[in-house]
Amino acid sequence: METTSKDLLKPHYVELIYKTSIKSKDRIKVNDPDGVYLLAKEILGDRMEHHEEVYLILLNQASKILGVALVSRGSINKTVVDIKIIFQHVILSNSSRIILFHNHPSGNCKPSKADDELTKNITQLSSLASVDFIDHLIVSDDDYYSYSNECRHDVLKPQSMMNNLSPFLEKEEIILPNLL
Repeated sequence: METTSKDLLKPHYVELIYKTSIKSKDRIKVNDPDGVYLLAKEILGDRMEHHEEVYLILLNQASKILGVALVSRGSINKTVVDIKIIFQHVILSNSSRIILFHNHPSGNCKPSKADDELTKNITQLSSLASVDFIDHLIVSDDDYYSYSNECRHDVLKPQSMMNNLSPFLEKEEIILPNLL
């Protein structure tokens, strides 16, 4: 069947679906980076030293796991993460909190500049979407690096409004005329 120009003008229906068979009381709660590391080791298994994979842990307000999503699979030393894919999962699952983790096949858990940049970008978008970005872990077979444990507030906390993305004034900056 050939597509006509008339067909292209018809609106197409997009449906977002999140289905689960796990009851809230049965969900696993993530309490700390150690728990995330154990989950990461379970998920990555034998692939830990093979190639980079990036996962997103989707959490509800009580820090219970709604789901885990693979957001990128790459090569031995890099992967490309599309932040739009991350937030498709966040919005679809109606998550209140998120945690990101990925492996470094080399075993060196020190974050790269690209890791820092990704973390900053997710932090900023999470802040705008009112989603708590709790942590980003870099894992290997023997160890992990947690941005939260390392107090990396330079990338885990949103930039002050000094770098304001909005052209609008802050409410403290608004001067209202005295109408009385």
